[in-house]
Amino acid sequence: MDESMERPCPELPVDVLVLIFARLFYPADRTRFQAVSRFWRSATRPPPRQLPWIMHPAGGFLNPSDRILHHLVSFPKTASCSIDDRALIHRCYSSFPENMRCIGSTDGWIAVDCQDTKNKHKHMYLLHNEFSGMTLSLPELDAAIAHVSELFEICKVLLRSTPDGVIALMTNHYSFHIILTRRGKGVWFPKQHADPLIDIIDVAFLGDRLYGITLEEDLVYLGIASDDNDVPMVTGGKCVIGDFGVWSDEEDYDDNIVDDDDDDDDDDDDDDDDDDLTKMTKEDKIGPGIKLIKVDESPNDVKATCYLIESCGKLLMVRQQVLSSGGLFSDITQKVNVFKADVSAAKWVPVKGGLGGQALFISNPFCKSVSATCSEEIQEDVIYFIDTDDEFNMRSKSISAPKNAFEYNMILKSAGPQKLTWVFPPELVA
Repeated sequence: MDESMERPCPELPVDVLVLIFARLFYPADRTRFQAVSRFWRSATRPPPRQLPWIMHPAGGFLNPSDRILHHLVSFPKTASCSIDDRALIHRCYSSFPENMRCIGSTDGWIAVDCQDTKNKHKHMYLLHNEFSGMTLSLPELDAAIAHVSELFEICKVLLRSTPDGVIALMTNHYSFHIILTRRGKGVWFPKQHADPLIDIIDVAFLGDRLYGITLEEDLVYLGIASDDNDVPMVTGGKCVIGDFGVWSDEEDYDDNIVDDDDDDDDDDDDDDDDDDLTKMTKEDKIGPGIKLIKVDESPNDVKATCYLIESCGKLLMVRQQVLSSGGLFSDITQKVNVFKADVSAAKWVPVKGGLGGQALFISNPFCKSVSATCSEEIQEDVIYFIDTDDEFNMRSKSISAPKNAFEYNMILKSAGPQKLTWVFPPELVA
């Protein structure tokens, strides 16, 4: 046999192959690389442990290591959103079809909203793992909030552990601000206009417990139980730090649960308008959860917000103050404070010094604490802010300058800083 036929690919220098392999982020691509030939396989090295990805809602992702925007290789599998449609897309930052967008993430999973191409008010929701290529449907969520107004947005999709566990969602609707679901079981809604819940601006799981934080920095424990069908529900809330108070939602909780087998009853006709998310108005929207601080010396406002994050079995609150820059440039982090929840003393305790060797990755849809030992590129005791491209060092109290202002600002402006989210490769997920 002709030797050239045994070698379909030209042999490249080993140093070039090493560089190529180092740029492959997907495990499947690394496997394909190693399958090319024995020589290529001999050039492989353990993949470098990287920083988490920055996910654009249109499907592209930015690798902070090289500051280059990449297109996805692994796409959600769904019959109603044809992946072939992506060939028609000409948007600079898009990997998804125009009717598909990322609405949240947890670790390596992204939550995807697929809009019906013929009915813009109809949606389908999926979970997709960028690294394994697995796609999971959420039919119970489809049954509950498939038909929504263009004003309706899901702001956070938080998995407690695995996709089969409890999933907490936050939306911008006054009456449906926090939603719980479990795949194959059902969906829980709060009672109409549940005032205590609308004040919550962020949530985080601490083990099996769900906590929320308000703009006034009250920490609220949200009790979760399951009904006879294993549908999760919030049974009430208790303020453990601050003056939020105590409330209960246990009475008649069955009326707040939806599954995909529910039939419409005549008795529910009076509630149709309240439950019809296609009739959402601007008055139903909840604000973005920020405070504006006037600064006499500056023509721009300072925006203050806080994030709730679990780190090493503790709850942390990260308070960020951001100076609005306006124009083409991204906002700038001006001040950062970190506090640890001391539930027994009912107060927030300032965190001084470092983060115990951890690094915090902050975004509106998802926050995560990661050990700096997981990657050479992660700096210990540093907080990475996705919305400003800032890095705050807890020990030196210094804030880094953006690494690539123009390119990153264009990505921020195209997505909206509050919609970018972190996605973590398997080696960064504990």
